[in-house]
This record gives sequence, structure tokens and C-alpha cells, in this order.
Amino acid sequence: MLGSALAIKPLLALADGHIEPIEKVRTAARALSRLEELALKAAGAAGESGVDIAVHHLDSPTRASDLVDRLLTRVPSSTTVLLVELGAVVGAHVGPGTIAVSVSPRPDPGRL
Repeated sequence: MLGSALAIKPLLALADGHIEPIEKVRTAARALSRLEELALKAAGAAGESGVDIAVHHLDSPTRASDLVDRLLTRVPSSTTVLLVELGAVVGAHVGPGTIAVSVSPRPDPGRL
């Protein structure tokens, strides 16, 4: 309840199959801005083969679409950025208003 009153938004990451807290940010606008920066950092670390990015949301299409637009202006034109709605199973755990970003490195064509 105190977290809601202070507008604290947790940023989480999936690492080795476990959800881990990264940091806590105050206000939704700051959380989205920080999420954008983390996605860009992950995309930049992916290497020369490029990445695909998906912005997931649950009952928040406008905020998620805004994030997609901001990412598209900051990533190379070869990067695919998708807008995807989260399913009911994940939604039961995270709740409405959730925004998530996944950054998937593309396989290196020379290693296939």
C-alpha cells in the first residue's frame, strides 16, 4: 500500500529462469523512461547480428505504443519492434497496466 501511495514501480528482469529486481523507480513515466534505456542498452550489447524487440502490455496499449515509437526512433532501421499484448496467465500474476520489453539477439548467420 505504501508503494502505491509513493507511486513506486519495480523494474524486474528475467535472469537464468528467475525474476530478479533491478531497481525501483518513482512514477510510471520515469519507469517507462528507464525501461527504454535498459532496452537500448541490451540492444546495443547484442552485437552485429542485430536484435528483435517486443514491447508487451496488459491493458495499456497507448503507453506501450508510445514506448514502441520512442524505441523505433533510437534503434537501427533493421531492428524489428513489435507491440504485443500479454496473455491471461501472465496477466493473472502481474496485473493491468504492466509494460514489459524483451530484447532477443538474432542468431549470427555464420554460426548456423
